[in-house]
Amino acid sequence: MDKRALPREDRITIRTVLLRDIGGLFLVALAALLAVTLYFGSQSALVVLRDNAHNLMRGTARLLETHVEPPIIAAELIGKRVLEDVAPLDPISVEMVHTTMQLHSQIHAMGFFWPDGNFEVIASSGAPVRGTYAPGSREAQAVEEARQVAEPFIAEPIFSEIANTTLMTLRSPLFDHRGEYLGFSASAISLQDLSDYTSRLDLANGSVFVLDQNNSVIAHPSLTDSRVSERMTRERPLIHGSELGDPVLAALLDPAGHNSTELEVGDGIQVLTAEVDDRRFLALTDKVPVTPTVDYTVGIYVDETSSSYDDMIRYLIYGGIAGLVLIALAMLRLWQLAERIRRPVSELATASNAVAEFQFNDVPAIGGNNVQEFDDAAVAFNRMVLGLAQFGIYVPRSLVREILEHSEASGISSVDREVTVLFSDIVGFTTLSQSAPAEEVVELLNEHFTLMNEAIETEGGNIDKYVGDSVMAFWGAPAERKDHAAACLRAVRRIAELLRADNERRKQAGERVLHIRLGVATGRAVVGNIGAPGRINYTMIGDTVNIANRLEQLGKQVAPGTDLCVLVSKETTDAAGNPPDLEGVGEFELRGRSGSLKVYRLNLDRT
Repeated sequence: MDKRALPREDRITIRTVLLRDIGGLFLVALAALLAVTLYFGSQSALVVLRDNAHNLMRGTARLLETHVEPPIIAAELIGKRVLEDVAPLDPISVEMVHTTMQLHSQIHAMGFFWPDGNFEVIASSGAPVRGTYAPGSREAQAVEEARQVAEPFIAEPIFSEIANTTLMTLRSPLFDHRGEYLGFSASAISLQDLSDYTSRLDLANGSVFVLDQNNSVIAHPSLTDSRVSERMTRERPLIHGSELGDPVLAALLDPAGHNSTELEVGDGIQVLTAEVDDRRFLALTDKVPVTPTVDYTVGIYVDETSSSYDDMIRYLIYGGIAGLVLIALAMLRLWQLAERIRRPVSELATASNAVAEFQFNDVPAIGGNNVQEFDDAAVAFNRMVLGLAQFGIYVPRSLVREILEHSEASGISSVDREVTVLFSDIVGFTTLSQSAPAEEVVELLNEHFTLMNEAIETEGGNIDKYVGDSVMAFWGAPAERKDHAAACLRAVRRIAELLRADNERRKQAGERVLHIRLGVATGRAVVGNIGAPGRINYTMIGDTVNIANRLEQLGKQVAPGTDLCVLVSKETTDAAGNPPDLEGVGEFELRGRSGSLKVYRLNLDRT
């Protein structure tokens, strides 16, 4: 009985389905996708450009704030102690000033000016300089200016004969509780230091600059060159931007040499473009108030070839053309594929019809095919027919699936390599596992290991194993990397951030919080395939592994009550470049090792 739903003439072949229906749908969908991608891609490129511009300007402004904010705060805090008394400063106050300048190396000097005509200046090295000033003098004008401003501000830069450089003074006027003016205190930083600090911003073929209201240079990478800074004198403490020797900055300051637009209406950020030596440069500038009446211009310029909206659009167009070419090639390949599919399926359909008629002896054998799936189907079908013919109505069923593991028989050779190893352990886990239900313990461990895994893999680390509640991870293998110690410490900082956020969530949910200890060690270890031929692990052995484990355990002694204790070996500290948040905690003898080991602790609360 023929159970076909449609007459033969109403049916279509697989080739037609693939070419007409699937191919046509694919063509329409891809064409629509290309059109949508081009449109939204161009809009997204503009949005990204704007967002990057805002982020870049905010980052630059924040970079400047982090350099000038400590001196302003220092001037205000020390001034409250000093200016309430009469000159001169007592020894304790002088020592406090020296200590402050040691902590904030950008401060070259601090000064204190009383309204009664006395002043005292303390340089970063040297004894205090005390004196008086006459009415109408530059010092007297500065005292009056600070009284009128009545809040911390950045004063006009002055050239210091003592420091032989131009200094920016950050002044803080002080008043007592009755509102009476006590004078002002000031911190002085050099323009070279400020320029060196701002030049750390990573810009491709670009620079950061700061200009005053007259377009004189406050900060620019060129000011770090002694040949440029020597041009600043008492009579001319600042260099105009057009005379600095930077042709791009000069073009940006020349009204005829650049074009200017506002990034977004009302945001204050100006976008400037200028062409210098057949290269186009893009600049972003913004105004930053330094006094109630004076603004500085903070700016960034980059080579437009490194960040160009036109390039984004051009690449989108290239992508569209490439997409059209791929459509044509895909349609051609689809036709070839349709033929390759049609032939074996037709053979299979003919043979299946014979099976449907229970004509097992008349079923034609399905030929082989160079497409693996079709060939496998042909072999399976032929075997099925043989089985049906042999067992009649009984059809054998196979439930066996073979899992193929692809690996080299020789494995990976073991090598001696410098690595950084991390061990972690949950504090009090044994007690927790005894008191909590097994399901809760497993869920807690899974969440904790997920957190650890995210931080470790983000920084390129490899998790060697989980042992109970402990994690062993390493950096520097299989692939060698020079920053393995620094990468490990970055992962540890990320672990601390994630753990504390997770603990805060647990507290609010009334769940158990976790405290962990971590040990980090750097040194040589043997890494590679270790184990029996049938069961091999890629792992490492050596003294470095033992040290990391012992440092984790040492956390019980060094910081037993903290939520997260990270102890680091001296080798890790040196390899990571002695980061400032690593603090020495002394020398310790580790169990199982002779001699003492200098140990550092990662200060996770350092700002």
